Amino acid sequence: MSTKKKPPTKPQLHAANNGVAVELSKEAIANLTGYFDVLIQMDFAQKQRNERKKDGTLQNNSKNTSDTN
Repeated sequence: MSTKKKPPTKPQLHAANNGVAVELSKEAIANLTGYFDVLIQMDFAQKQRNERKKDGTLQNNSKNTSDTN
């Protein structure tokens, strides 16, 4: 069996290049970088909120059990 990859067909090439610049401008790269930076910051903030919520629940439960002893 041959492991040689087939070249993309015309529809695939057309879809890949249709409406998309082959090279991105510096402005486009800066915009994409900023966009992904914001997404990463949002994800990090959500993880911190979840950790605080989880830790708060555990602390409240431990206080309740220590009060009943």
